[in-house]
Amino acid sequence: MDALYVFVTTSLPKAGAQVAGLPLTLNLLLTAYVILRRPNQTLLTMQRFRGLTIAYGTLFIFGTLSMLMALAQGVSAFTLSQMLIVVGSPLVGVAAARIPPERFSRIIICSMIIVNAYGLIQYFAGIESTSVAGLTYTLGQNISDKPIGLKADGTAEKIISTYQNGNSLGIFDALGISFLLTRSQSSRFWGITRYLALALGLVGLMLSGSRSIQIPFFLFLVVLLAQFIKQLSPRKRGITLSIGSVLLAVGAFFLYVQQTIVSHFFDRLFNQTLADPTGSGRTEQWSQSFEVISQMNGWQLLRQILFGQNPHTNVGGEGLPKFFFIFGFISTIAFYGGLLYIVWQCWQRRKSRTVAIGILCVFCAFCVDQSFNYPPNIMNVALFAAAALNRDGETSRRCLSISVSK
Repeated sequence: MDALYVFVTTSLPKAGAQVAGLPLTLNLLLTAYVILRRPNQTLLTMQRFRGLTIAYGTLFIFGTLSMLMALAQGVSAFTLSQMLIVVGSPLVGVAAARIPPERFSRIIICSMIIVNAYGLIQYFAGIESTSVAGLTYTLGQNISDKPIGLKADGTAEKIISTYQNGNSLGIFDALGISFLLTRSQSSRFWGITRYLALALGLVGLMLSGSRSIQIPFFLFLVVLLAQFIKQLSPRKRGITLSIGSVLLAVGAFFLYVQQTIVSHFFDRLFNQTLADPTGSGRTEQWSQSFEVISQMNGWQLLRQILFGQNPHTNVGGEGLPKFFFIFGFISTIAFYGGLLYIVWQCWQRRKSRTVAIGILCVFCAFCVDQSFNYPPNIMNVALFAAAALNRDGETSRRCLSISVSK
């Protein structure tokens, strides 16, 4: 069941239907099952690292209190579900801890190929014409209402694949690439498909149109590749560089032949960014946030620091300021501090340093957009982090089994 959960979460996260105005997806149903099936295992996974236990424990306590206060004041069901996603999603890392590392890697390879191959189909054939209700997007929702930047000619600025959102697709690709770079395969078949998944992931990231993840990823790309090469043995280093050079040449030829992908990427990342230095108003939200805070009285400020805003307070914004207004100062420190702690823990392990960079890129994305509000973004971070930190997979699973028997 854990393997099924990882596959659904990473490849078909929006498969399901909208019920009473809220999405009821297979991913969310399996999330509840994975967390609640063996609660002691879930807690044990979180307790493996003291710093993470403190960060998540703080987020859980203050996040739950924020939800209860918001519920008492008439928060909408949709906003409450988003808050629940943020607080509950980190717990799904237990699924990755219960799966053999090689099986987890192969699931990610399959998901990367499926998601990004479908993204290419969307790019060439159109998003609306290739979408399948209930499978590639939630039945009952309108795919044209999603933030994909549809143009008059029917093309889109953001390819969404099965994630319904370009930002979410970009986050998955950044995590998938950083994870697969250091996960060699025992068979030739899976070794080849791993390289295919990496190549498609890079193209998918380019097509996602998500500047919030593209900018940090390509800024850290040199460091990412350097860490990948460092962890290889001298023999594997030469072989990998040779294969990488061939794949790079093939990829460059493909992009040269299909220059619309390159032009799409450069137009979105450079031309539109330079034309709007505010990042669609994101840089201005910091001053607006301080202005809103300066107008609060003593009780409002205390409420904001501890539990976030009154749900009827209309404060816009994206990223970290939005998280602060929803959950308050303490939960914000716990959430973002916990992400940085995971980055640091991954960096301490030589073979997980590329994953650390991938999660750091997602941290940057969470600072500037609201992707943390939507599944499966935090879930994917938790899954990849748990898989990366699970160095001794068999030992960890034996400990989990012992905890159940006790």
